[in-house]
Amino acid sequence: MFPIPAPEQQLLGIVVLAVFIPAFLLELFSGRIHRGERPLRDAGLTLAGIAAHAVFSSPVVGTLSGIIVLMFFQDSAGVMAGTNFWLAFAVIFVVQEFLHYWMHRFAHEWRWFWKLHRTHHTAETLNVGVLYRYNVFWVLLLPQSWFGPLAIYLGLGEPYVAAVLVTYIVNTLTHTTFRWDLWLREKMPWSEPFWRVIEHVITLPDTHHAHHAFGKGAHPNGNYAITLFIFDTLFGTAKIPNTRQKRFGLPIGKRLHWAEELFWPVIKKPLMPLTKKNAG
Repeated sequence: MFPIPAPEQQLLGIVVLAVFIPAFLLELFSGRIHRGERPLRDAGLTLAGIAAHAVFSSPVVGTLSGIIVLMFFQDSAGVMAGTNFWLAFAVIFVVQEFLHYWMHRFAHEWRWFWKLHRTHHTAETLNVGVLYRYNVFWVLLLPQSWFGPLAIYLGLGEPYVAAVLVTYIVNTLTHTTFRWDLWLREKMPWSEPFWRVIEHVITLPDTHHAHHAFGKGAHPNGNYAITLFIFDTLFGTAKIPNTRQKRFGLPIGKRLHWAEELFWPVIKKPLMPLTKKNAG
């Protein structure tokens, strides 16, 4: 109903091609993605998440948000087109990040909500493919999906796309299996004061890997921000380990049925029996 104009559409495509695909291929050919015990399952969950974005989230959110726009903003097409780009970008970016922080935090604090989100946390190896490892209904809740049609309709398509791209790039860099942040800190010890400041403001692999880990160095109930880690700092959920995590996933992850991971609450399955093979 509200298609992104061609230039922005091309820009989004370029980012996917220039960031996600090379990063994924680099991890794949370096052998890092195959380190998980269930690579086919991991690939299936990731592909299902990508498909959910393409064929489920986009049409559903686009239709519903289009109805909302027509109900409340019918006469406002392009009304904000003259807004300063950087002001619009900053407002959209910060508001989206703020909303995502609280949605993500509630997903860890509310049990029923956690079941929609936990699929993202059952990956036993962290890599850029985990970006799309989601319950198919989770993608309907992402603030970025709902902001798009309204922003574009109001004439703020370019700052909206720029805000999404920044979030996407940081999200890719914090999910990759390569610990580039620790490597840089080790190679450039003189830059440590800079890292001590930036790690309280921007999400780094150090804090997001800790969020996905369990065991030593894990902090799954904290570090909720995608990009603006300052929200974790301000709201008391910042956990900064400054170490390399060794285990990822959930203790019960291997006992979850793939259909429940993808389609809860429509499909509910009991935990598979505990065995030596699926013990956490």
